[in-house]
Amino acid sequence: MLQTLERTTTFDARMLTPDDREALLALCGADGLPQLPPDALAPALQGGQVFGDFAGQPTLQAAAALLPLYADAVLPTSLRAAGYGADGQGAVLTEPLLAEHYTQLRQFLRTALRLATARYASYHVWAVQPLDPEDLPGCEDLCAQYLSAGLTLRAVRPMAGATMMIFSARGLPHWREAYRRLHLGDPALPRMLERGYAVGDFGWGAGGMELILRPVD
Repeated sequence: MLQTLERTTTFDARMLTPDDREALLALCGADGLPQLPPDALAPALQGGQVFGDFAGQPTLQAAAALLPLYADAVLPTSLRAAGYGADGQGAVLTEPLLAEHYTQLRQFLRTALRLATARYASYHVWAVQPLDPEDLPGCEDLCAQYLSAGLTLRAVRPMAGATMMIFSARGLPHWREAYRRLHLGDPALPRMLERGYAVGDFGWGAGGMELILRPVD
């Protein structure tokens, strides 16, 4: 099992073990991690499926689950049903749970992505983040973090009880000519992604964050 990936005075990200159970429970409480209910925490820790960052602190500062796509959990099952990793090969990174004032989400995502691609080198790795229409500025900031970490936005669709932004660990060639710019809350965005476009980068305009759509093929 891969263990410590980064270790400095401010970043201490690694796969958590059953010995970290109390630290994980202190972070997530009785509700468990997003997309991973409390009764699934112990098996996930035992299986080396929870990634966390202590960030140089005695308490856990960030955590997310890296679930194999063949798992029976709601999120992998929903992804397979939607046609993402339908063969059950690969993994999905759940929405991270962050402590207050945690500022290293981009580094956390990059490190988790390196771990996932090393572990599932020949298969696909996905990541998800809920899209809340009532908090578009916050979702734009999260989307920017995911894109800046090297992930590609491939879909926006209902899944696992929420509207999810679905990101792929496979990059998109930025040399391809930009087709269109859309805001995250634009109702045309899900349709454009379904038609074979994806978002690998973004810019800023008069209306705020603009997602740059490019053809996948």
